[in-house]
Amino acid sequence: MSAALSNVLMNIQRFFLFSSLLLLAACLPEEKEDTNPTNSEGVEVDDTSLALNGFWNGGFDQTETLRMLIYNGNVYGLDADKAFFGTLDSPTIEEVDFALTAFPFAYEDSPNNEFVADGNTTSYTINGLLATNTTVVGDFATDGGVFGALTITNDGTFSNNSSLTSLAGKWTTTDLELNITSRGRFHGVNNGATKDCSFEGQFSLLTVGDALMALTINRRNCDDFNGDATGFAAINADGELEIYSKMGSSLLFMTFTAPTSSVGTTTPDTETPEVETTP
Repeated sequence: MSAALSNVLMNIQRFFLFSSLLLLAACLPEEKEDTNPTNSEGVEVDDTSLALNGFWNGGFDQTETLRMLIYNGNVYGLDADKAFFGTLDSPTIEEVDFALTAFPFAYEDSPNNEFVADGNTTSYTINGLLATNTTVVGDFATDGGVFGALTITNDGTFSNNSSLTSLAGKWTTTDLELNITSRGRFHGVNNGATKDCSFEGQFSLLTVGDALMALTINRRNCDDFNGDATGFAAINADGELEIYSKMGSSLLFMTFTAPTSSVGTTTPDTETPEVETTP
């Protein structure tokens, strides 16, 4: 075989090999970069805001009546006479800005720790400083021309383990009774003299290393907040079960006392945590 012909055949082989490699590369799936979750407005949550996931206590203008849940860029808040929902972001690693909507109570049952908020809204813009890893201080302004200060502190319970078995039993308030199975299925009723409200649903694990769990709930014949909704729940530092839920523009907050026979275990369940859906 002549040298010229040999070179031609070699070039042909190289061409087919190169073409095959190109085709193989085109068929391989593209590697996706890890991204942070998005908040309720579809905006990716920055790392500083994500690190603020947790339960926060504090208040406006030196009060101590505000309870907040911050999770994946969304904020639920319960105050003495109103409730909040909104988002937060961190322009820098030391700044925390909140955009919250306040709703007045549409239904308030303090003896049973049951609050529904809805109706005329007030917008709160909060410019905060992450003074420490667990404290936010700042100022706020409303669209009604009210100004003031805010201080909140992380209570440190978000990193507690969660398990469905720790929920098993009968949780109560003055009139409410919430029965939960070891798999997180629940049914609740109001045993008050003039009440026939009932609610049922499912608690689901998010991450066993965190206290927060997901919630689906259906309420019927209640004074407010009837229908299907989603939300979150957790056992707080006092051993109580807190529920945060949102349905449209309505917010529901409930707190239950632990079963008297509860041993308070936080041993993680073996079931696989479910993927959380955006509220």
